[in-house]
Amino acid sequence: MKYVLDRFADEIRSAINTTGRVPPDLIELAEPKANVPADLAFPCFRAAKASNMAPAQLAQQLASAIKISRDSLIGGVEAAGPFLNFTVNRRQLAQNVLAEVGQQGQHFGGDDLGQGQKVVVEYSSPNIARRMHVGHIRSTIIGQSLNNILSFLGYETISDNHLGDYGKQFGTLLAAIEKFGRPEGEGESILAKLEEIYSRYNRLLGSINADDFDADAAGADDTARAWSLKLEQNDPTARELWQWMVQATLQANQRNYDRLAVRFDTQHGESFYADMLPSVLGQVEEAGLAEREAGGALVVKGLPDRNGKELPTFLVQRSDGATLYLTRDIATIIYREQTYHPAKIVYAVDQRQELHFRQVFALTKALGYARDIELVHVPFGTIFGPNGEALSTRKGNMVYLEALLDDAVARAKSIIEQKLSEGKTDLTPEQVAEIAEQVGVGAVIYNDLYQDPKRNITLDWERMLSFEGNSAPYLQYTHARCRSILREAGTLPATCDAQLLEAEQELAVLKQLARFPEAVRRAGGNYAPYVIADWLYTTAREFARFYRDLSVLKAATPELRAARLQLVAATAQALANGLALLGIGAPERM
Repeated sequence: MKYVLDRFADEIRSAINTTGRVPPDLIELAEPKANVPADLAFPCFRAAKASNMAPAQLAQQLASAIKISRDSLIGGVEAAGPFLNFTVNRRQLAQNVLAEVGQQGQHFGGDDLGQGQKVVVEYSSPNIARRMHVGHIRSTIIGQSLNNILSFLGYETISDNHLGDYGKQFGTLLAAIEKFGRPEGEGESILAKLEEIYSRYNRLLGSINADDFDADAAGADDTARAWSLKLEQNDPTARELWQWMVQATLQANQRNYDRLAVRFDTQHGESFYADMLPSVLGQVEEAGLAEREAGGALVVKGLPDRNGKELPTFLVQRSDGATLYLTRDIATIIYREQTYHPAKIVYAVDQRQELHFRQVFALTKALGYARDIELVHVPFGTIFGPNGEALSTRKGNMVYLEALLDDAVARAKSIIEQKLSEGKTDLTPEQVAEIAEQVGVGAVIYNDLYQDPKRNITLDWERMLSFEGNSAPYLQYTHARCRSILREAGTLPATCDAQLLEAEQELAVLKQLARFPEAVRRAGGNYAPYVIADWLYTTAREFARFYRDLSVLKAATPELRAARLQLVAATAQALANGLALLGIGAPERM
């Protein structure tokens, strides 16, 4: 899809090509440096070398040769040393940007780059019978945003919540239920009870060889193993209890997902792929990619990764016959390839799993699968508490996701109620509750997405909930301010003379709106939602400058008022689109 700045670049290439002085394959455009008063530049170095002349000389010749028509998107061209600098036609820019936003609405910024291609995006992936905590939030938020962005770029996305519902721990859980009783309740309270009896049973197992031996521990390990075997053999009682745990977990997690605007097309657990595991192991052996050790373990040695670097030795089957996450992940890729035929499979998973995915991807490719599929691991760092301490269940300072969101919303509500008491807003109690939810949850999401995912993040409530600076409330407030101006104006003029928008402040906002499609492309191409966040923050700042310096409702003429109102409406739409890609609500009032 061609937006206004795409057409601007095309016109520049055509203008340079028309001079006959530069071969088309040497016309490469670049962003000018920040202090250069231009919108696009043509560095002449390569072209000058091919023509056997100085870059500055070629730039001067091109500047003299290029002719610009009145209705061109090119406003001016100038040689500056070895660079040929181009400025956009302000009037044409204004007219085209407002037209594009007005015509496309909530689709503005989207593209058809991925048309006809499928992408599987795996994210969240909590364990069954466990509450979601801050350790899950990054995968959940980053993954959903990537899914939104890729879908906006035209890809058909399949979002998958790859649930941890397989392994020997379920034998322990079933044994714990048998010994301590099946917990009652709903939501996260029942998961907390399952965690508690699981811990009690593990303490029982741990006492077998300890000085404080517990008589009840006798046979506890055998009981857990027996339940694990029953589950593998589809014993009706084991299967019913396991399915109950799965459903209880899904129901508890769904409230968090709803609040975070997270959705999945599939929620296949690891157990879904269990029947494929014997075949995967057989193929690994038959291909000579692994060796059977004396104890029975199946080991992969000397396998190179995609960059030709030899991977450390790793297992695909333990000596007791059990498979590992790695084996199940390979089966998952095979299933996805055969079922969806995707162009990409994207994983939003902790950076500590980097080696794991290098091994999975390398072995999958070595088996002959996913040859035409781009396998992508999007790693992310750790969340730290307000005091900079690492959060962990063992330390007793773990923050659970539901409690985190509740806390954020409560803090947002307190701030809004303070503004209400000061007469700075006139919201109803119902609006306060709704907006507090949007602001609080938005603050949590944005705190994760506004920076490179590889960086660690901190729960800094004062910064996260600030209505100033680089925060979700500031962006949401800017959107709400736009909507407030439009409400006060009454009916939005159906048409306007966009060419009246000639002030520097107006031009800065228009250019930001024009840059949104490219920001979306870069975010999708680099799997980097922070590119959208950066665009949002810069746009909000430019709009604040425009609103501070220039009157909208009291503009000098009715025609200028109409043009500025259209600019406000376009800004509101683009901000809402950007926030939606991050999974953040755009309140109409604040």
